[in-house]
Formats: sequence, structure tokens, C-alpha cells
Amino acid sequence: MSPKKRELLNQDDALSTPAGVRQGKKKKTKKKVVKFHSEEHDILDGDVKLFRTKASGDVWQMRYLVRKEGKYFRKSTRERDLGKAKEVAKENYYSIMGLMQTGRKIFSLDAKELVELYMQHQQRRVDDGHITQGRWGTIKTQTKQFLAFVGENTSVANIDDKKYRQYYRFRKDNSPKVQNITLINERATIGSMYKFGIEEGYIAGNQVPKWEEMAKTTRKREHLPVEAYRCLWKYLNKWDKSVKDKKEKYHRKLVRDFIFVLANTGLRLGEARQLKWNLVSIIKGKNKYPNVKIVVPPEISKVKHKGERTAIGLRGDILDRIKRYSPATKPRDFVFPDYDNPKELIKRDVLYDLWKVIKEESGIDKYEVGLPYTYYSLRHTFATYRLNFGNVDVFTLSAIMGCSVKYIEEHYGHPDVEKRMDYITRKKSTYDDADTLFIGDDELPRNLMARE
Repeated sequence: MSPKKRELLNQDDALSTPAGVRQGKKKKTKKKVVKFHSEEHDILDGDVKLFRTKASGDVWQMRYLVRKEGKYFRKSTRERDLGKAKEVAKENYYSIMGLMQTGRKIFSLDAKELVELYMQHQQRRVDDGHITQGRWGTIKTQTKQFLAFVGENTSVANIDDKKYRQYYRFRKDNSPKVQNITLINERATIGSMYKFGIEEGYIAGNQVPKWEEMAKTTRKREHLPVEAYRCLWKYLNKWDKSVKDKKEKYHRKLVRDFIFVLANTGLRLGEARQLKWNLVSIIKGKNKYPNVKIVVPPEISKVKHKGERTAIGLRGDILDRIKRYSPATKPRDFVFPDYDNPKELIKRDVLYDLWKVIKEESGIDKYEVGLPYTYYSLRHTFATYRLNFGNVDVFTLSAIMGCSVKYIEEHYGHPDVEKRMDYITRKKSTYDDADTLFIGDDELPRNLMARE
């Protein structure tokens, strides 16, 4: 073997040999261990350690590893006598075990953990039928504002209860257009979350937030004035006529009638969307067109805790018209079914996308004076004009709409007193003989109810 080759092989061996073997002459130095405990004793089969330190002097400390949370629980026994210290340590240990068996946290939660536990609690309420999934989403959004305010990783135990006096200013600095009622609703959710945390043992009872005062100013819900509603139904009466695509034509007809049902019954969007045929009854009354009676079970209502209610509305013939083109008309079928899967309800994307088209093309947006018109504006339209033109009292209206009298007074306004003079001074009660929502029968387009 040539000297050069031998030299290369030696280099390879040197590179492949572990450093510890190559440098055999160098001694390994042992790391010096610093002992913090001056005395130690294990109890309860080694689960708990009692110890003394130079800092604690003669007082015994205890330490227990809470494995689920990956942290050590440390606490002073405040005892110098070892026997007494063992008894205190055992009491603390059994107390910890009791809390853990009920699923409670031993260490203070951070804000994100508290929100996660609270949302799990709310999801159980959804599963048990106490609140809707939509309400769950609203609560989720409100807790995001809480996290933005306190910080996700902030220990809840370290949040000063007076900090919340800055919450309103924080929100308005970040969202100048946010309404007082929105902030008050967020405050209620945060308060509910704290109550949950206290009841579950996650938060101390003295940590309840302290808030600044805020006036509960509410904006009246936006309804469509007569001119806007006339503009809407004139547009909708012809908006599917030139459409050739079967799916789009179906969606246009269904959304048109969805709008008319909302405006004539006052149903919430979610209630109408989940409506099934076995909940609907068409009833002939004094009006030219039949009326409609709708049973709203708690499982499809926003206010589940109020139980079942009966909604009474106008234009039951619109529901009859839906049956003539709908692919799903059995008792358990949805009144507003999906095109591709008639056993499913119409998708939200379809409703919202077509509403944008309707607003842009119909011209109703020019009548907006406050908040933009939405599907919910149709519920407000029903309430406002039943009060002003239908001679319906607030007590009856609250019953059929599923909301309190106070809510109606705060959000839908008061009837026009001068226009209702005859009603106020009448000597005997009368029934409403109107054929339409709030416009006379003579003003209806004659082809509105033309057969499909």
C-alpha cells in the first residue's frame, strides 16, 4: 500500500471514530450537582415529597406532581414538626385528588383555556337543545373579543377585576362603529363565562369583573317602508322569468317565496329555513287570500327555553304555490329544500348570495336610512306594520313572534298614534280585514299569484 493511500485511510478512520474514543486520554468531568433540599421525606408511596430548604429553615414544604397538567403543586405545611407536616400534606393531597376526580383544574387557567372549557359547556347546551348552533357561534365571536382584550396566555388569576373598566374604551378604539348594545351583550357573555368558571372551581369567587356604566341605547330595527316593499315585490315577481338554467330558476323562485313568507309571518330566518310541511296549516279566513298557521317547535327557535309557539300570518297561498314546484312536499320534508339534495334544507350561501343580487338589482337599497336591509328586516317589517296597519296589540304580537313585549317596544317602535285614532276610540273590538301585509289589495300586482 502506498504511503499516500495509507494516509487517506488513516484520515477516514479518524473521522469515523467517536470523539470520546479518539480522545481517550481526556477525562470526563462530572457535573456538580447543587442540592437545594436540606432534608427530604417521601410519603403516600412516594407520591408526595416533604422537604426543607435553606430558605424555609425548619418549616416543611410539600411537593406533588399533577401529571395531567404537567406541573408540580408546591405548598408550605407551616409546620416544623415532621409528624404534623405529614398530616397537613396528606390533607392537601386528598383535597387535590378530590378536585381532579371532578375534572377541575388545580392550577390557574390561562384565558384561552377558560374560553375553550366555556365553549365546550355551550356546545353541550346546543346538543341538549337549550341554545342553537347559531347562538353558539355568536358566543364564540364574543369570547374572541375577550381574548383580544386580556391576551390568550394571561393567567385568569392575574387579571385585575378592575381591568374591565377599560373594556369599552378598548373595543371602541379598535372598532369605532361598535354599538353600545353590542358591548353590553359582550359584557353579559363574559360575565356568564366567569360565573361558569367560579361554579366549576376554575376561578376564585372574588374575581368577578367590575365594569363601567353604559347606557343601553338601542337602535330601532330597520323595516322596509311601503315604497321599498312595493319596489321589492315588483322586482321579485319577474326576476326568474328570463332564467333558463333549471337550478338557478328554482333557487330564484324559492328565495322569492322565502322572502314573502318572512314578510307575512314574522318568522326568523333560521325558523323559516328549518320549517317542515307538517308544521304548516293553510286556513281560509276573512281575507281574500288564505292565512297560515305555523307551529314553531323549540328545536328550530332561537328562544328554545320558551317552548313551542304558534305563528299566525298572511298569504298562506304562497306556501301552496311552493308546493307546485318544490321537489319535496311530504309532511317531514323541508318547505325550503336544497336543489341538489331535496331532503336537506336550502344552503345559507344560496340565500345570502341571492339577497345581494336582489338588493343591487331591485333598488331597495336607496331607501336605506340606517343599517343595511337584511332578511331580518322582513321580520321587522312584519312587526312594524302589524302594529301600525294591522291593529295588532303588542301582547298578541309578542306571542306569535316569540319575543317579549319589552323587546317589541324597544326594537320595533310604537304605532302611529294619529293613524290609529279610530282603533283607539272604537267602542267594540274588531278583527283586521286586511288582505296583505300593509298595502291594499288593489295595489297588488294581479299576476303575483299566477300559477307556475
